Amino acid sequence: MVSCAQGGELAGTLKPAERVTSVSAIDRETRETYPATWDGETRKFHVIDLPAGTYDIILETAVGRIEGVNLKVTAAEPTGDVLTLRPSELDKGGILALVAFLRKASEQRAEEAFIPDELLAKVRQARMTAVYLRRDAPAGAKEEPPKKVPLKDEERPQVSDTLLGLISLMRVRDRLPRDYDLVIDVRGGKAGAITVEPLSPEMTPADRKWLTDWVNNLKIFENKKRVLEIEGTSKQARVLVEKLRDKPTTLAAKEPMAIWRVEIFDFRKYYGGWTKEKYHVIVRERVPIRRFRTYRWVFEKRLGGIQVGADSVTTVPEYEIPDKLDAARGRVPY
Repeated sequence: MVSCAQGGELAGTLKPAERVTSVSAIDRETRETYPATWDGETRKFHVIDLPAGTYDIILETAVGRIEGVNLKVTAAEPTGDVLTLRPSELDKGGILALVAFLRKASEQRAEEAFIPDELLAKVRQARMTAVYLRRDAPAGAKEEPPKKVPLKDEERPQVSDTLLGLISLMRVRDRLPRDYDLVIDVRGGKAGAITVEPLSPEMTPADRKWLTDWVNNLKIFENKKRVLEIEGTSKQARVLVEKLRDKPTTLAAKEPMAIWRVEIFDFRKYYGGWTKEKYHVIVRERVPIRRFRTYRWVFEKRLGGIQVGADSVTTVPEYEIPDKLDAARGRVPY
């Protein structure tokens, strides 16, 4: 008996339902598009019989077209080992006082009050960028994401100094990576283990500027170009680039035409700097300018690069359709 492989499935939730017109998934490699079923009451979409692969989601909505793009890069190996530290008695007092302050701030500003099991601080380029509280999920329940604490600008330095100035952390400062997650166990209202989890170095502002300048200085057929989005690490980057020619060309046409391309440029950083290695075409159109000026069409990384297995269901995080489209991410009429 010959067995047939089951198709993969892709599912998700959209809101508000009244803005959704249609949903589909596209395989950029084959250019095949697969329509989704859409249920306005449950706000859920579902695509079935998908070959294993990577897909982008395309939404047609009341505000325009929102098209997923895959800007994900393969993360480099973290630099350094995971460090597990024991807080000093002085550290414990400072940690518990800080947790009490963060709980109060969360309750007052985010209207969320709960007893945390962990304190998480994101440290990037040796500076704290955000702090979170997390609690364990009940047995059998899905793990809850950490809750970001909405700190005021004047509170950030004090919180950062308290965390990054822990005695236990200072003792190993020569072993700390540039980018890491600082996780502190506070279960049962007690300060427990401090864990330093190294991450691959993130892209710096200087890297982003270099990539943007490279695109801006590129000599191309189109007379306009701009960077719509940059994603990556300190070693790899994907740059979403829009190219537009709205000046006359030698091609015969009954009326003024626009030539519009949206592409993803892949870069890798070597010892000599960033090098463009390849590109992928997302959109290629030649249309009358009068029609092009009516486009409502933007690109969304959160809806792109979704892996689907041959016989499994992939569920994507809930996506909220905006009130209006962001012109910085694509075409929006003036």
